[in-house]
Amino acid sequence: MGSGILIAALPRIAQDVGISEGLILWPAAVYALAAGCLLLIFGAVADVIGAKLMWVVGSFLYVAFTIAIGVATSAIQIILFRTFLGVAISMCLPTAVSLITFTFPKGSWRNTAFAMNGMGQPLGYALGLVLGGIFTDTIGWRWAYFMMAIINFCLSTASIWSLPSVHRHAEKKWTRRLLEDIDWVGAIILSVALGLLLYVLAMTTSSYRQVGSPHNIALLAVSGTLLVTFPCWMHFQCKRSKPALIPNRLWQNASFTSICISVFFCWASLNGIEYFTTLYFQKVQGLSALQGSIRFIPHVIMGTAVNIATAYLVSRVKVQTLAVGSAIITMVAPVLMATTQIDENYWFSPFWALFLSPVNPDGGVFNEVAQFGNSVGLAVTAAIAASVTEHSGARNHKDALLEGYRAAFWTIFAGTSAVVIITFFGLRKGGTVGKKDE
Repeated sequence: MGSGILIAALPRIAQDVGISEGLILWPAAVYALAAGCLLLIFGAVADVIGAKLMWVVGSFLYVAFTIAIGVATSAIQIILFRTFLGVAISMCLPTAVSLITFTFPKGSWRNTAFAMNGMGQPLGYALGLVLGGIFTDTIGWRWAYFMMAIINFCLSTASIWSLPSVHRHAEKKWTRRLLEDIDWVGAIILSVALGLLLYVLAMTTSSYRQVGSPHNIALLAVSGTLLVTFPCWMHFQCKRSKPALIPNRLWQNASFTSICISVFFCWASLNGIEYFTTLYFQKVQGLSALQGSIRFIPHVIMGTAVNIATAYLVSRVKVQTLAVGSAIITMVAPVLMATTQIDENYWFSPFWALFLSPVNPDGGVFNEVAQFGNSVGLAVTAAIAASVTEHSGARNHKDALLEGYRAAFWTIFAGTSAVVIITFFGLRKGGTVGKKDE
């Protein structure tokens, strides 16, 4: 929800706290950067100290940093507190899977719980877009964050009593398990590699030429080296029968690999459509934050309906059919936005693009891949849009912006097309999901 509020209110926030045009996407980029780098580490720690404790601590930290954004007075404060928000959410996301698995038996109820969990992130983002626009044009964007902090505080307080305590019985003390049962070296290698990669990608959101600077090239080289080192370390750990963060044998499973790649492209596409459609409404059509946000209401409604339908269908329809069918529908959305005009009637293209884009097989369980897809998708599409706009021969600034946004939407279309191909071939052996064993 906080990310949705940010995108809806970003032009006003930038104006109020002095965020330069080159750094305007950093508050969005650093959140996913921090979350993506730390998810695996906090997930491993939660297995030792307990999922509930990790969730409660993370959720209250999220409340504190949400309030901090609401009172921030400078660009560096906004960027810093958004980074801390990413750290806090990385404590909550991996524990949600553990809590659901522990609470619900295998079968339809667990399917429903995972569907609701998957719905939370995109639905919260879309609701944030709507509410962010409403607050920005009425009592101010700061109150949107204060309201979110109040809601999260109530939920966090309730979780102290409502969430079950999940502990795995072990003969070792928890301090010894932290040292011996977690692949700290693997976690550090992967986190640093992804962190450096996402940092360079975040730099490209301000200017695509940044990727060619000497220090960014050096960081990319270090990141690439670490990414190559990671599977070697996994092999070394498995050979010694030691804990391995992500064993290499997992990638031999075609369905697992296909789902990971699909989730990556799904999140890159969904967040890209939401972000650039928001910019289209505000910067090209000249709508206020409130007017632009109201136009996202069909997006919220469809997102909710899709996740409810998924909970019902996932154990009744082949996963390949669901994934391919939803991906084909989603492909229509970026095409509609890529062919829209400056004065396009909302009901012709934008409405249908927003209505169809949530029909997406996003897979809420694969949070690490989702956050990585979010960061990479935002950085790549933003760099492409900026490059096309800069080299546009259009005299009118809005025409130049629209050319850049169209290029971004065509890039998103390529991502959604990849999902169709990957799920069609990668999930051929997939049946229905989550049926309770007899």
